[in-house]
Amino acid sequence: MILKLFKVFSPTSLMIIILLTIIFWLKVFFNESGLGLYIDQNPLPLYGLVMDFLNMLNIPFLNKLLALILVLIQAFLIAAINNQFNLIGRRSYMPTLFFILIVFNFTDYLQIHPIYFANILFLIAWIKIKKAQGKQKALTNYFDASLLIGLASLFYFNFIYLVFILWINILISRPGSYKEFSISLFGSLIIWYLFLSFYFITYSEHYNIFSLLSFNPGFTDITSLSITTQIAGIFFILLIFFANFALFRYYISLNINIRNNLKLLFYLFALGILIILFTNSSFELIYMIAIPVSLFISLFFINMKSIFLGNVLLIIAFLITITNLFFADRIVI
Repeated sequence: MILKLFKVFSPTSLMIIILLTIIFWLKVFFNESGLGLYIDQNPLPLYGLVMDFLNMLNIPFLNKLLALILVLIQAFLIAAINNQFNLIGRRSYMPTLFFILIVFNFTDYLQIHPIYFANILFLIAWIKIKKAQGKQKALTNYFDASLLIGLASLFYFNFIYLVFILWINILISRPGSYKEFSISLFGSLIIWYLFLSFYFITYSEHYNIFSLLSFNPGFTDITSLSITTQIAGIFFILLIFFANFALFRYYISLNINIRNNLKLLFYLFALGILIILFTNSSFELIYMIAIPVSLFISLFFINMKSIFLGNVLLIIAFLITITNLFFADRIVI
């Protein structure tokens, strides 16, 4: 019953997901000690502007409400991309549901964070590159996508490496020209050139961009996470494993467009893991990794033969998330 409800593409499933998201977010609203805003000691330029403005207003409830809206925007952009470009072969709001379930288990990041803005800009960039599909000349699409990734990196610098996704998409979709590869990098370079020029003119000194190019692992020890978050992580990792195992059985029967989409999602997932392992990123990157993961898991549930097993796994996902949000402080091991 639960699986059937979320598999269908209907206003009812959409409204239920929105309602569930608001209910889950009550924990954030009722947390009186939380500001709803991540305070970065050395913020990137664009996030620094947002942070300073919200600090000046000093309205925690507004911060928490804006954070909720930003999370919902990310979730619905994922669904919109899937539904418009047929990423997994079926229109559904299930990717929205799984994105919410995954990120809500990382409770430390349920506040306005630079990665929220970077993720939204990247998702819009993804729309641009998907619209390039089938075009013989898609220079404008890749340039726009590169500009958006450059802007995203002014919120969260390590998103600059997502330029590789543009190159991978060119290679997967069709043999690209050197112009497309060049323009995919050029847009981001323009953004940083303009920013560095503005910074030098304004402050009469150079912005230290090399301090951002850190290749020292910033991965936080997993034991620093709460036991409930660790359990949630293990559960979703198992779902990813089973989803990929099941995919091998019917991958060859999928049309070429869906297979190309799945390849790009895999490379996005792999790049996200590499960014965590080899840069100063940490668990906040779950917001980017949750994009391909939510789509992979949705494909798994949509094609699942056993309705009973699907319902059981969904109920477990809900129970883990509820426990993590509302009862994590009561579970001590």
